[in-house]
Amino acid sequence: MTASALDLLPAATPAGAGREDPGRRPRGRRRPRRRWPQGPLALAVIAVTAAGTLGCGAGRNILGTNTGPCFLALPVARRAVEGRGSLAGVRMIDIPKLTSAPDDRAVRALLDLMTVPLPRDVCLVAYTGNFTLGQVEQPSGLPPPGGAGRYAIAVVTTPKSVLLGTFVVRRLPLNFARAHVGF
Repeated sequence: MTASALDLLPAATPAGAGREDPGRRPRGRRRPRRRWPQGPLALAVIAVTAAGTLGCGAGRNILGTNTGPCFLALPVARRAVEGRGSLAGVRMIDIPKLTSAPDDRAVRALLDLMTVPLPRDVCLVAYTGNFTLGQVEQPSGLPPPGGAGRYAIAVVTTPKSVLLGTFVVRRLPLNFARAHVGF
């Protein structure tokens, strides 16, 4: 090699120099290694974590309400109002548990107008809009004053969604809105 070729070669460096990662700790100092608990302690940690996770969701659906099965009734209820209006709310009613509270009396009075026998649980699906008895499937009850109502309430069985009747009313007999905290 000629002198000009040697000038092109990099300068000699000690073996391994320049290869170290700048974020790496210097040799000789070792970071203590974390270990997962083993044996009975590990089993206890897993059991407590699993029990806590399962306990939080046990017996509830994602909404934290008992109306989950009623959401399967939405297509039937939508057909009952023939696609008119917008969804106002969904409620599951356990008929034997209706009390003499004002809301319960109003619902019981409405359900007493049904001409078919009612199962234990029914879903009430409310729609808001402008409805007449002629615009809904299986109309039930008396027409509202003036012939039109602001709400249509479809009464649907659960778990098999079967339409039992549809009411047209001026006022909702109970609160269909749910207040969700933390959303």
